[in-house]
Amino acid sequence: MPDYSGGCGHPVTDAPAGPARRAERSEEAMRTTVDGVSLYFDVEGAQLAADGGRLVERPTVLVLHGGPGFDQGYLRPGLSPLSAYAQLVFVDLRGQGRSGRPPVRTCTLERMADDVAGLCDRLGIAEPVVFGHSGGGFVALHLALRHPGLARALILCATGAALRPLTDDDPPPGLAERASPEAAAVAARMFGGDFSAETMRAFTEQIAPAYAAPRHRDLPGRLFSLSGFAGEVAQHFFGTLAADYDLRPRLRQIGVPALVTYGRHDWVSPPAASRIMAAGLPDAELVEFPESGHFAFAEEPAAFQAAVGTFLTRVCAAG
Repeated sequence: MPDYSGGCGHPVTDAPAGPARRAERSEEAMRTTVDGVSLYFDVEGAQLAADGGRLVERPTVLVLHGGPGFDQGYLRPGLSPLSAYAQLVFVDLRGQGRSGRPPVRTCTLERMADDVAGLCDRLGIAEPVVFGHSGGGFVALHLALRHPGLARALILCATGAALRPLTDDDPPPGLAERASPEAAAVAARMFGGDFSAETMRAFTEQIAPAYAAPRHRDLPGRLFSLSGFAGEVAQHFFGTLAADYDLRPRLRQIGVPALVTYGRHDWVSPPAASRIMAAGLPDAELVEFPESGHFAFAEEPAAFQAAVGTFLTRVCAAG
């Protein structure tokens, strides 16, 4: 188990008013209102832990799901084990999951990032580590840029700083290698903003298995079954907002440590996107998972948890 005796793990004498102390274990209690929107969150792991004869405060990790459109459910099997040495706060972003449904035009990356900052303020969360998977990584980057000093560090998983095709010297994995031309056409429609019931049925049957590495093709269906899907939010993002998403010119402004992880077989967020993002960040550690696609935290859970644990130890020791 990582040692948080320095930095995040300093001894405490008065228990802070963090989320584990403010919220009871009921869905109604696991809500707070930010910018007029009811945000649902859930907590795994204690903020305080006994270390010999003292209490130490463990790091808090804010967990932001992908999509946009999904919710926290698909992240739980792979990330919950991290609660053995960190407090995890899983958040359903505005318009998604169990959170409120404001006008879809307000479901932008910027507003979602501001919501997360407001959630931290409401719950008394100071200097969290912010984990963002896929579209949640877009929100995490916006949070770091719009609210400097809030996050202690970032964990950016299967994500990038731009959605336009990015390449480097390593040929990217492709959907065509793992799916039929008809399936590839379904993916093109979906990422173009078509999230109709017909397209989503075809996605579940034809595309979802290819989100993982070939040896884990049965995994995505199990993960997606744990999440709801807000098609209107996804359609608004991919049909209206995605073309303008490009934070590469601003990455140097992010002054906190970042762990950037990617799966070798990920065609959804190709490895080049992660490598280019890591190169643009001032303090980034890059980790590849060779037997993973889009869900390294569930495809190679032991290796992923070890990488995150090592990173948390480093950033907490730095104070």
